[in-house]
Amino acid sequence: MSRKVTEFVCESCGAKALKWAGRCNACGEWNSLKEKSIGSHKAGWVASEIIARNLDEIPSVESEERWQTGVQEFDRVMGGGFVKGSIGLLGGTPGVGKSTLILQLLSRIAKTNREVLYISGEESASQIKQRANRLVIDQKNITILIESNLEKIIACLNDVKPAFVVIDSIQTLFSDQISSSAGSVSQVRETASLLMQHAKTTATSVLLIGHVTKEGDIAGPRTLEHMVDYVLYLEGERKEQHRMLRCVKNRFGNVNEIGLFKMTGKGLAEVSQPNRLFADRFSSDDPGTSIFAANEGTRTLFLEVQVLVGDTHQPHPARTTMGMDRNRLQVILAVLEKHLRMDFSKNDIYVNLAGGFRVVEPAIDLCLIAALLSSHLNRSLPVESVFWGEVALTGEFRTVPSLESRLHESERCGFKNAYVPVFKDTKLHKKISNLNIVPVRDVQHLMDLIG
Repeated sequence: MSRKVTEFVCESCGAKALKWAGRCNACGEWNSLKEKSIGSHKAGWVASEIIARNLDEIPSVESEERWQTGVQEFDRVMGGGFVKGSIGLLGGTPGVGKSTLILQLLSRIAKTNREVLYISGEESASQIKQRANRLVIDQKNITILIESNLEKIIACLNDVKPAFVVIDSIQTLFSDQISSSAGSVSQVRETASLLMQHAKTTATSVLLIGHVTKEGDIAGPRTLEHMVDYVLYLEGERKEQHRMLRCVKNRFGNVNEIGLFKMTGKGLAEVSQPNRLFADRFSSDDPGTSIFAANEGTRTLFLEVQVLVGDTHQPHPARTTMGMDRNRLQVILAVLEKHLRMDFSKNDIYVNLAGGFRVVEPAIDLCLIAALLSSHLNRSLPVESVFWGEVALTGEFRTVPSLESRLHESERCGFKNAYVPVFKDTKLHKKISNLNIVPVRDVQHLMDLIG
């Protein structure tokens, strides 16, 4: 005897339940639980056919076969190029340049005599053609398919047998085996699962493009990000020229690696030496500006932090940030009010990272505090100086990773001063001969140095 086993899956958040309910316990949506069959099992004891083995008995496998795309900044993020049979996600806000980047990738890959296929469920063939003409790319070896039905797409993949496939986007696909509409949690998860099986069995590299929610996450169930081998985000403001390709998951390489691009009239151009973009700002003596040495993967980037502190008569002063977490600003203000006896209750505060970049590491704390004090006191910071360090709630500055690489890059780019937390590596002091290292103990010490 065998019986059917079912479960109920929420179409809004992907949560699972053993029985139906009018409201999902996870997200609170009404009438979102849909029945799904997960197979059957026989009553009674069934001997398992799965054989467990010791890890040391499993033979070692050589590194996965890679092939480069020809776009150096993209290959850097991927850890050397695409891996055969891999599947990944590319996310980004509308208009940031995802489709532009993909067409340029397909053109470069096609020149390596590999079959490429671009599957679109959002745009027509003429729209893709117009974009390709605007980008002035070689279109001869790029095959496109305008389709959203998964069964027809799999049939086409079996017929064409491409080496690289792009799905634009995963939220537009649907399978006839699932009754829910395209874009639902069930459709997104199941279509991605079938595409993953095809990629692994045929050694085809598949890249899924995903929409991004207003919170900045890829829309759909979070399990989708766990299923794929790598997750990429293309970041940047639509009105800014620069774009950052960030890797947040990579089973075949380093995470948090970035690639830099510049949006031009002919698509995304690679930026191989990003620190030259802001070289003219290193000597700025405007109050409220400072230079931060950000560590992104294997790179050290110098970003300009701008802070404006203004007076206000409103009961709730503005706290606006662009390029960093607003909550981090709130914590820093609380630290300054506690340890420096400063009152910001009558000040509007605006923070901006120039160039449209975004920083999530706490090493920006010291740089942000320096710019904030500079604007509040209307005093310029020392020119050709760079700042980094994390602030504790006690007001003390603490060291951050990649100290040596940040110091060496600061010296190479011609900075004169580096304001950093106190560290005890005397050998490192001797290695850096052309850079004045200024150790900063806490916020009071920083105030004394720049005040």
